[in-house]
Amino acid sequence: MLRLCVRNVWAQNKTVLQPVLFKDIGANLKCLGVSQKQYFGTKKKNKEIESLEKIYYGPLTPQIKTVKVFSLTSSVAGLLAQPIIIREAAALESTSLLVALCSVVGFFTFVTPLLLHLVTKKYVTEIHYDPKTSTYKATTINFFLAEKRTDFKVDDVVVPEIPGMFTTMTAKGKPLFIEARHFTDPRHYAKIMGYDKPMDFKLGDDPQDTTQ
Repeated sequence: MLRLCVRNVWAQNKTVLQPVLFKDIGANLKCLGVSQKQYFGTKKKNKEIESLEKIYYGPLTPQIKTVKVFSLTSSVAGLLAQPIIIREAAALESTSLLVALCSVVGFFTFVTPLLLHLVTKKYVTEIHYDPKTSTYKATTINFFLAEKRTDFKVDDVVVPEIPGMFTTMTAKGKPLFIEARHFTDPRHYAKIMGYDKPMDFKLGDDPQDTTQ
């Protein structure tokens, strides 16, 4: 009798649960398919970059990555330790000590990574060249140590008359810092910076007689 009741309950629930289960499985497979598509799309982009000619490499790239990893790790450690530090400082019943500790921890937790990112975000780690489209692909590092690429052509480059801090040029409005000596072929640097174009000495316009 008990087996018969269980069998009836299972038969009734099966008709209800089966569409839900298949729906969930289908949704999971769909999500998995999107993830795989994104993964292979990123992998395909990396292969495309590797197939191009690398004409520039920033020698400070390993040092910048190491410093940023240390800075982000210190920030995470500071966030985790901040409640403990505040609790211990509050137990001392000293307002000045509490403010001092919070200021020091907050500086190394939030201010230092931001300052480091402002300095290093313009540094170009690699430049690849696509001869088919005459396009340059400059790679920089964002705040979370992910590579960010900027595709530009020679016409997109603007060399400021007065270079800013750690800025050699701007490509599509993005300031970048590069060094001529680290190019495998100096002709690419001359082409990017516009040194192959006729020089404009900017001596001024010829004086014209405006009186009539």
